[in-house]
Amino acid sequence: MDGLIQWGLGVVQWIQTFRSPILDQFIFSINFLGDEEFFLLFLPFVYWCINKALGYRFAFLFLLAEFANEFLKSIFAQPRPHQVSDKLYAPIKTEGYGIPSGHTQRNIVTWGYLATQLGRPFTRAFAWLWWVIALVIPILVGVARMYLGDHFPQDVIAGWVIGAVAVVVYLALQPRVAAWLTRASFALKLAIAIITPLALAAILLVQNTSVTMGALLGFGVGAVLEEKYVRFSARGEWWKQIVKLAIGLGIGLGLRVVLKPILGDALPMNFARYAIIGWWFAFGAPWVFVTARLAQRSAE
Repeated sequence: MDGLIQWGLGVVQWIQTFRSPILDQFIFSINFLGDEEFFLLFLPFVYWCINKALGYRFAFLFLLAEFANEFLKSIFAQPRPHQVSDKLYAPIKTEGYGIPSGHTQRNIVTWGYLATQLGRPFTRAFAWLWWVIALVIPILVGVARMYLGDHFPQDVIAGWVIGAVAVVVYLALQPRVAAWLTRASFALKLAIAIITPLALAAILLVQNTSVTMGALLGFGVGAVLEEKYVRFSARGEWWKQIVKLAIGLGIGLGLRVVLKPILGDALPMNFARYAIIGWWFAFGAPWVFVTARLAQRSAE
């Protein structure tokens, strides 16, 4: 493994020879596409404003894939480039293990899955663009992670592969699971939404899984409640969509900031904080939208 690390370090050093102030700014912008803050904005946008059913499926795939990424990191337990060499350009210096790259995997999962849902030839004239995005953005993000000294090339490649596998497996299993859940009782759906993230958190509770499994618990419970009591439609006039985003994201991001000093930094409290945020995104905000007549009820 030492030989592989040395090879990867050489690749990272070579990529960093192209550094420039302008490229630095471009790389930081690309890197944001894999940050937690980006997905806190993007996932609710898909769920609230594009297609609710697609938002359900995308959120569950994304959060489960995040757990798999952290679980594999704990198994491989490999360092990051800036942890091996202090001579690298490393402005961010992410903590924790390196392989597989979470930023890279997130973008394969996100754009790859959306391309399979929105990039079908018979859906839109510009459907091909989704497949271009699904190819180009993960490549750029992978290069950005190496440029920033946060990942070796093997980390990035593993992120691409695992992300693609996650999408393929999810596409194969999701229709069958969805059909089974359609027939399941409200109580059973609620039990699954609660037990699944708690069980996964019991297997591995670290900083990242406290975030993702907390969000999965809150979003899953919220989605079950929304399906029974709210049933909002993501469609709406453009100005209502803007107001929905302003209210929903404003409160959601506000909860993220306000709850942290109240609950503290302990992992169980972080789990609880993101459970509340996930519940707001899935149930609280849609209920407000329908109550305020910013969204219609629908069987969508």
